[in-house]
Amino acid sequence: MFFYSPNFIVFFIVLLIPFYLFPKQRIYWLAAANAIFYTVHPEGFIILFFTMCLLTFSIVKLMCRPGWRWTFWVGIAANILNLALFKYSLFALSNLKLIGITLPGADHFASTIVLPLGISFYTFEFISYLVDVRRSQTRQEHSFLQFWVFVSMFPHLIAGPIMRGSELFPQLGDLNKRSLSWSQIKYGSYLFIVGLMKKLVIADQLSPLVEAYFNKGYSINGTDSWIAGYLFSFFIYADFSSYTDMAMGLGVMLGVKFAENFKSPYLSGDPSEFWRRWHMTLSRWIRDYIYISLGGNRKGSFRTIVNLMITMVISGLWHGAMWTFVVWGGIHGLMLIIHRLTLGINKYSRIAIIRKSRIYRLVAIIIFFHLVTWTWILFHANSLHMAIFMTSKMLQANVVDIATHPYFWLAVGLYGLHVMEYFMRKNEQTIGRAWYRIPFPLRGAGYVLLLLALMYFAKGEEYAFIYFQF
Repeated sequence: MFFYSPNFIVFFIVLLIPFYLFPKQRIYWLAAANAIFYTVHPEGFIILFFTMCLLTFSIVKLMCRPGWRWTFWVGIAANILNLALFKYSLFALSNLKLIGITLPGADHFASTIVLPLGISFYTFEFISYLVDVRRSQTRQEHSFLQFWVFVSMFPHLIAGPIMRGSELFPQLGDLNKRSLSWSQIKYGSYLFIVGLMKKLVIADQLSPLVEAYFNKGYSINGTDSWIAGYLFSFFIYADFSSYTDMAMGLGVMLGVKFAENFKSPYLSGDPSEFWRRWHMTLSRWIRDYIYISLGGNRKGSFRTIVNLMITMVISGLWHGAMWTFVVWGGIHGLMLIIHRLTLGINKYSRIAIIRKSRIYRLVAIIIFFHLVTWTWILFHANSLHMAIFMTSKMLQANVVDIATHPYFWLAVGLYGLHVMEYFMRKNEQTIGRAWYRIPFPLRGAGYVLLLLALMYFAKGEEYAFIYFQF
């Protein structure tokens, strides 16, 4: 069920009514709703999901006993192997075939494998729970019901935000006792509608344009390669952040606060800032459970560089089982390394002053946005060879041809909306108070126009959220 489908709206309203009328049973309503939501998806694999949930829960109970600490590694291995089987086995088999090795039954196996919905996200949550309990950073959950609700919360289950036990368990623990108000319904609806507008009005309108350019294949020129990159940059942001906005809105209405996942990432002036603004819960996950586990920056400069590269390559591979994703992650790792190495020149006072200037900041944002735009070509191209071909064409492109292309100005307008979103989020409360000072008839007319716009765009073709495939 897509969040904006009539089936989901009915499903959510049916949940919301008893959720508010019978507060002492909220955890049970959520547990049942999560199971129903996941079961109705044909790629849900509910039995597999429930089995991994029960296995992880049981292993944590065992590893907290004296002499059973070693079972932690069993839990980590089981979750990684489960993810690897469904997500990376085809990648491994295809690479073996490239070097002339064909395993018996490989083709039949390849034809039957299906990626379970949300497996990448719930695997990360299982692993974080195992590690956090081992590190004493979160408590062991003794109620399987609450553990199931924690890991299967349907608003964020399929595409994040990636939550941790220390963030959700306390909220779930007193969910039955807390009073929920009409203000939460209003604010949650506001967040949901913002996400819905991003999805229907921006992402779904850009999707066919993006595919039209990427499907040009080897006939694509340099100007069109840049346009493809610009359009995909705003498509993937609008598509992914719209899911997060809607998930957070649903969470607010259910009395649960999810972690922030995006913070206007295209206003970043360097790679480090970008990963503090883009898919923020994934960034902190790979930092805390991969980068720091490898040693972080505690073992010298060379080891820090190696750790950064390994971390970002793994991040790329998490996004998809293709060499394009591996190279995409490696390039972001390289940019992080170069940025880290250049921080040393800040010791020169004149350079430090220049780097703090607004002009430097503006130039840095423009340059880095174009670097990110180029890396999205690698992310979305259907092969590494195609990504290299488009890159070579981009290097030969004429700036005048790009600047006079009509879709370039569409990209400029979308960037303007991106900046506007930043200021709206920053001044959300002030804008909200100003909105409610407008006479109700005018506000009512605004709501009607918004509803009509949503109904108009909802009539178009439906496109699944891009991160459903990861």
